[in-house]
Amino acid sequence: MGGGFPIGAFCGKAEIMDLCIEANLGSKNYVWVASTGGGNPVSMAASLATLQELRKPGAYERLHGLGNSLREGLREILSDLGITAQVIGDGPIGQVIFTGEKVIDYRSVFRSDRAKGRRFMLGLFEKGIFLNPLGTKLYLSLAHSDNDIDSFLERSREVLETMKA
Repeated sequence: MGGGFPIGAFCGKAEIMDLCIEANLGSKNYVWVASTGGGNPVSMAASLATLQELRKPGAYERLHGLGNSLREGLREILSDLGITAQVIGDGPIGQVIFTGEKVIDYRSVFRSDRAKGRRFMLGLFEKGIFLNPLGTKLYLSLAHSDNDIDSFLERSREVLETMKA
């Protein structure tokens, strides 16, 4: 929503959300809501710019296409190398879970070889791809290109080959 800038949102029915209106401060039905960066002008501008990009024709189709390419490419590499893992995700998100078990919930993810997942992410980091080494989710954006996906998959193959050895 913020194109990489810190922002969050919550919403609900008007009768519930109206309880948070500061004009009602002190009344019996007022509910206090706080936010560390709430209303930050830079984050608000980033969010508006992001929403403008997402409203452009074909934006979501592009995001889903990139995600499909990423996930299918990872599945092919894992299969080629004979590495047991699941590739999950939808839209512009992908994740490699090192398990032979079908991933159906957070418990099945928790039972996976998370140390191997961390090694994969750190291996990518060493190959020049900065990712969060504490997690294995891969997030794509409209700034990514097909070449970016190809490059990522090349480096993923290199890392996974060393992990298999």
